[in-house]
Amino acid sequence: AVCMALLLGSRPLGAQVVISEFMAINDNALMDEDGDTTDWIEIHNAAPTTVDLGGWYLTDRSNDLIRWSFPSTNLLAGEFLVVFASGKGRRVSGRELHTDFKLDGDGEYLALVKPDGVTVAAEFAPAFPKQYADISYGLQTTNTSVMLINTGAPGRAFVPTDSSLGLTWT
Repeated sequence: AVCMALLLGSRPLGAQVVISEFMAINDNALMDEDGDTTDWIEIHNAAPTTVDLGGWYLTDRSNDLIRWSFPSTNLLAGEFLVVFASGKGRRVSGRELHTDFKLDGDGEYLALVKPDGVTVAAEFAPAFPKQYADISYGLQTTNTSVMLINTGAPGRAFVPTDSSLGLTWT
């Protein structure tokens, strides 16, 4: 199966630990230890030091910021961690992690919350957009330059002045 990433943005809010990517409709892209293809959320530590995620939270409800808490889990500087949003509710340090909720492919709130249970480190608010099977969504973590036209070549650009075209022009 082909896994493509649509890289847009969660709101990092100045945090160095963020939700870098997620997949809300995982039909064939990534299997958990049970052989199930469930939703997943990727956490990235962009900080220069290790962060213990123990006591941090993931939630899909803006009115319940402490929905699912991480066990003590060291995330090294620059490291990524996949947490399955499977509804299985597994929180054992050193094992595969599973939230007690699943993601809604039609879009919903998603946040990473610091251990105080109040400070949102990263969020997709008020909701991430409708998702598509086996296409992940998240932040761009590296920049790559792609030459679309040669230097000095004539070019034209089209940018709509309103939202009447929706996403059909992109």
